[in-house]
Amino acid sequence: MSQQVIRLIVTSDTHGHWLNQPDNPKASLFNTATCIKNLKAKEADVTLTIDLGDFIQGSSFATYLSQERQDGRVISRAMNAIGYDYQLIGNHEFNFGQDYRDQIIEDLNADLLVSNIIDDATGKPFLGKPYDLIEQNGIKIGIVGVTTSYIPNWELPAHYEGLRFEDAFESAKYYVEIVRDQVDVVILAYHGGFERDLVTKEPLEELTKENQGSEMLAGIEGVDVLLTGHQHRELNQQVGQTYVIQPGYAGEIVAEVEIELTDNQEISGINGTLHNTSQCEVNQAVKAVMEPEITDGNNWLNTVLGVAPLEQVTTSPIDARLNGHPFIELLNQIQFDETGADFSSVALVNNAFVNFHGEITNEILLKSYPFYNLIAKVNVTGNDLYEVMEFNLQYLEVNAQGNIHVNPEYVEPKPRHYNFDVYSGMTTTVDMTQPVGHRVTSIVDDRTGEKLDKNATYSVALSQYRAVGGGDFKWYGKEKIESISNIDIATLMKDALGNYTQEKWDYINSNYQHLKWDPKLDIADMGNL
Repeated sequence: MSQQVIRLIVTSDTHGHWLNQPDNPKASLFNTATCIKNLKAKEADVTLTIDLGDFIQGSSFATYLSQERQDGRVISRAMNAIGYDYQLIGNHEFNFGQDYRDQIIEDLNADLLVSNIIDDATGKPFLGKPYDLIEQNGIKIGIVGVTTSYIPNWELPAHYEGLRFEDAFESAKYYVEIVRDQVDVVILAYHGGFERDLVTKEPLEELTKENQGSEMLAGIEGVDVLLTGHQHRELNQQVGQTYVIQPGYAGEIVAEVEIELTDNQEISGINGTLHNTSQCEVNQAVKAVMEPEITDGNNWLNTVLGVAPLEQVTTSPIDARLNGHPFIELLNQIQFDETGADFSSVALVNNAFVNFHGEITNEILLKSYPFYNLIAKVNVTGNDLYEVMEFNLQYLEVNAQGNIHVNPEYVEPKPRHYNFDVYSGMTTTVDMTQPVGHRVTSIVDDRTGEKLDKNATYSVALSQYRAVGGGDFKWYGKEKIESISNIDIATLMKDALGNYTQEKWDYINSNYQHLKWDPKLDIADMGNL
């Protein structure tokens, strides 16, 4: 019996890492491009190359394109040179606004698959098409594209004006049912991940519908392959009737799915492989296509902006989050200066803060704060802030040895350290020996030395992501936003390098501790967490 082969080549969440990958600075998406080229050269009856979204934001180079050059179409040139067949929309495609995103997408050669992001005016997908039917060498394939519908919970309303996000599960089910009887193989491509453990089916997170992959596996018949992203996980396994793949992030992994069919087009086997792209050479042809932006971007990123006389009191991320750090205080002071709020809150989003001292280049700054966030001023009650802090402290647990460590739910399946906020302008006393929800002993307004009045209203400076309730901070929301800055946090960081006086730097280096631990417990050794 002869066999036919369908080969799927899949990337997701590449986040514009054309200069270097976060976990491997010597590699980049140019290595990814070579890996894809090598896989496309393998023999197959049908080969499809698919990107699952989040490809225009998330790196220092992507920020250079959006904020300095204000033109990201070089990304389209690179994606076209690689030769993608299909492209999905990710949640981060909305970060820089619709005009910026659309100029990139319009230049793509790949077919855009969008089933559940609907134009209110037409009632149809706002771009592309919900699914495609392919027939090659006697093989019929259906591919449906869907995006997490949780985007309004993170994004500024202006960035999705005129659009509505329909339930990802319901949309996927509707279109799979249309496609199923017309094809031999059904592929569901989803910019989203899994809300439950794939084996035990136990919840991995609050069931908000941010991720609905498990719901899709349980509730949609006839999906042969489910391609997923968003969570930055590396997954490669059969789950019931469906083969599941998720190829990490930053182009560090390229997923390959090989589907074997009998001569009467019945599936006889599916196998997946996750390829480490650092083993591939740089693709010089794709790199050439991206000039002069690559060279110009490198030069801009290496430009020295100024000097930050911050003291490095610790290089431990968990120590910095729990006991404060001048870098975190710098961000809070920037937010205070921009908004005039009573309090300010920021998250330490990664470990690059350790390099933010001395001479600061664009690269150092954008690695330490890689996101495009405006600053919002929101109004909440004192009681809200008590509840926010209790929720915030769910990030932490006390282990059997009596030491504080990070709650494993914030580490696996996807690290979510960005969901622990450090507040300035108020001092919170915490008793970690108490049950969850009863750990906050008091919150004191540093200006008055008095405890917060639970019935009073206070203003808080937050990133736009947190201000709309991102991270499931339900106490914030669009309806509570008083104002939003016109300038993003990274740009204001540059201004601070030029404008802050030595007195201001001295204040930051001396006033960065805002949590009191009573009783004081040791912090467990958690490496770089």
